[in-house]
Amino acid sequence: MSFKEHLVNLVLSFRPFPAVTSAATLAAAPGDGGGEDRLSALPDDLRRNIVSHLPITDAVRTTALSTGWRGIWRSAPLVLYDQHIPGATAPEHVAAINSVLDSHPGPIPILTAHLVAFDFKPHEPELAEWSQILASRDVEDLVLITRPMMRMFEKLTLPADILRCEKLRRLELGFWAFPDTTNLPGGLGGFPDLQELAILCTHIADSDLDRMLDSSPALEKLVLATSFEVPGRVRLRGEKLERAIFCASRVVEIAVEAAPCLERLVMWDMIPSESEPPGAGVRIAGAAPALKVLGYLDTRVHQLRFGDNSAVITVQADTNPSPRSRVPSVKILAIKVDFNVFSQVQMLLSFLRCFPNVETLHVESAVPDDESTEDQNAELFENLGPIECVRFHITKVFLYGLRGCQSEMALLKYLALRAIQLQKLTLVLPYENLGSDGENGNGNNIIAQLHDLLQPEWASEACKVLLQRPVSRLICSFDKAFYLSIQDPFLKEDGEVLFYYMKMREHDVN
Repeated sequence: MSFKEHLVNLVLSFRPFPAVTSAATLAAAPGDGGGEDRLSALPDDLRRNIVSHLPITDAVRTTALSTGWRGIWRSAPLVLYDQHIPGATAPEHVAAINSVLDSHPGPIPILTAHLVAFDFKPHEPELAEWSQILASRDVEDLVLITRPMMRMFEKLTLPADILRCEKLRRLELGFWAFPDTTNLPGGLGGFPDLQELAILCTHIADSDLDRMLDSSPALEKLVLATSFEVPGRVRLRGEKLERAIFCASRVVEIAVEAAPCLERLVMWDMIPSESEPPGAGVRIAGAAPALKVLGYLDTRVHQLRFGDNSAVITVQADTNPSPRSRVPSVKILAIKVDFNVFSQVQMLLSFLRCFPNVETLHVESAVPDDESTEDQNAELFENLGPIECVRFHITKVFLYGLRGCQSEMALLKYLALRAIQLQKLTLVLPYENLGSDGENGNGNNIIAQLHDLLQPEWASEACKVLLQRPVSRLICSFDKAFYLSIQDPFLKEDGEVLFYYMKMREHDVN
């Protein structure tokens, strides 16, 4: 798969599931279809609602049922998913969309429009016309993803009329260049009802993103994915903002400024910025009383900062945090670290000190296969003092990509001997080490090391220890991060268990 194909597939993976499905079937319905027609006796408003929940091709077919149905679809609020339109070519898709829109003249509202099936570049006149229609017809749910062909990094400018769709509740944009809202004719419209905003592989300036956030007081969910150039600095704020998700993006800084309801700040596969100094900052400028889920903090990429621009505290490796650089609300923390690099191991420990009440810890080991760990990294844990979250609160630890290097095992030993609340320790082998037959030659060596780890008395009363094969690579999991019903967005599927042991504390019978 080429880079372009991979990027397009990644962007498309962020699409919301259609509220209308074309997979349903009535094949199991009893009878031969010759029974009494009760649907036609229903009130028109109810029949319009039914038709709006059909795939577009089935909805159109209802016009041929009888004279009583002929006008129902044309007067029903429009729900349009272009992936439900049959047609092998982009011109056929465009012609079908034009026909659907022509069949629904104003003022009939457009509830949903998901246009994702083709490249808009050859169809800019139609795109401009559709944008005007969408703005005038109060579209509420809009997903607009173009399919770039050879012009992967030559973005098509988003029509300004899209930014005048003031009734939007969800807006998702993929592979666009955001228009300059500073000199936008008529200015940037407000989005009083916008709850979800996803910017995917779209060039948007810092100032334009700021204006979008300022214009969206009801925003709850923000996604920024595959952003390689701009925005450079993202300022998270909003009275109702609950979730902010970043994936495969290069940013200079993510700043939590005024987001009292922010519960999740999720960052997957972040790319180091080319700024000076290199890396990316995660800055908590004000109080974050609701922040429960944070990660992945990458010790190779991220600098953790606290405070506003006038007084910023940067967390340094192997330092104790000040009262201003502690976030007691965080319960689930994910960190990526190269255990071969001494400063990164120190930074891992510094990060842990900033979140005193963490209960679930995810650690991804980024140790390259061709490197060997240094003794000093392992020795660091031998002289390490207590860390509050480890000592009193952590109940679950997940370590992914375990290679059995000295520093990894030293961390596990430290946790075993210090974490009095530890109930479950899950260790997952590296995905890339699996052979074609699913075997991992290092697994037996790690099992032997685990037997050594289990010899001394552990701090907790009882802890379940598992060694597993991975099910898949660690990749962006949009759904897990997006939905609050999934408590831990970093939790992976269980793989084959290679080792299991219930470690119990031995009590003195005397």
